[in-house]
Amino acid sequence: MHTQMLSFEDSTIRDAVFPERSEKKEPRMNKQENIAAWVGLDWADERHQICEYDVQTCSKQHYAVVHSAESLREWVNQLQIRYDGNRVAIVLEQARGGLIHALMSTDFIEIYPVNPQSLAKLRKALYPSGAKSDPADAELLEEMVRQNPQRFRSWMPGDEKTRRLGLLTEGRRKFVEDMTALTNQLTSALKTYYPQALDWAGELNSEQACAFLEKWPTLTDLQKSRALRVREI
Repeated sequence: MHTQMLSFEDSTIRDAVFPERSEKKEPRMNKQENIAAWVGLDWADERHQICEYDVQTCSKQHYAVVHSAESLREWVNQLQIRYDGNRVAIVLEQARGGLIHALMSTDFIEIYPVNPQSLAKLRKALYPSGAKSDPADAELLEEMVRQNPQRFRSWMPGDEKTRRLGLLTEGRRKFVEDMTALTNQLTSALKTYYPQALDWAGELNSEQACAFLEKWPTLTDLQKSRALRVREI
């Protein structure tokens, strides 16, 4: 694959990904001494792509983990057994609070959140076409931090209330995104077969619109009703 192509010693790639530090020459800090494995995790709704690097053997393996509490717990247990409870660094993109919450309950895992823009810059530097590949991104995440540990900080969890608030905020954001996507789909469908409803039903994400469309799902159904009943909605 692209493993041999990646080198942060190449100033072009380094400056593209870390422009704010391109003129600083900091001493390389060896933070890898106590880490048994580096894991790049590319998040997805159904399956997480994994790139696992064994420090002792310098070998890599690629695989996927199903996005469920049971599968993640089993995977974490396997990591703990495979590396005899020694520290494992997991690198993933930021803003995945639910996933971080699932990983932070173990004391042998060290989490490194990466800014998605940094990953995008690295992908563009290596692959000008900009094509995204989940397995490749998992490997880029792992190599990005393993080869440059001095540029990243491990994630420190907040107190219980802060973690709970973060999960609630992320859950609300997901609901809003789902509602927006469904409203856009409904708008597109109504434009095709029932455009009058866009003017008569009101805001499509409102209870009024839902009641209107449940009672009169087509123009034919609406035309069969009395005007008084329509006004009541």
